[in-house]
Amino acid sequence: MTSGTPVRSHLQASLGAPPPPSPSPSPSPPPPLSPNLRPLAVTDAVALAAPMWDAYRGTPDEADVGDLAGAVREIRLTLNGEYGTFLPTASFVAEHEGRPVAGALVTLYKGVPLLAFLFVAKSHTGHGLGRTLIQAVMHALAAQGHDTVTLAVTRRNHRARRLYESLGFVEIA
Repeated sequence: MTSGTPVRSHLQASLGAPPPPSPSPSPSPPPPLSPNLRPLAVTDAVALAAPMWDAYRGTPDEADVGDLAGAVREIRLTLNGEYGTFLPTASFVAEHEGRPVAGALVTLYKGVPLLAFLFVAKSHTGHGLGRTLIQAVMHALAAQGHDTVTLAVTRRNHRARRLYESLGFVEIA
């Protein structure tokens, strides 16, 4: 493939079912940073851009955002319905010491909840924050009566794929 466009897989998880057991014990993760999780507000768009760009920079998904201004644009597009109706009650921000360090933005795309963006600033990766955000999203969606959540992930983003699979996501396309 020479176009440079990342190849993505579409994953889906059933809500309400526990994730499958890990195939083998892994080393203990670092202790959690005890972030403050809260619902995402429309006013968070600019503040979330820095952690989003930090998370995407240097990854297979960097071109999706492009730069800091691109991160602001993508967050605003999501909040404004470009990727489906924004679901504020299933979208979250993680803060550490009063500043956003991670986010999960969820939309309703073609009638199905879509985890449109998940990002964790590099300074906060490896502490289970992405997992915590996804679990919060899944819990909120289940409480709202949804039975599945979907997402798209770049096939070369192995770290993200491992996380999603550990939470019960399976490839559907």
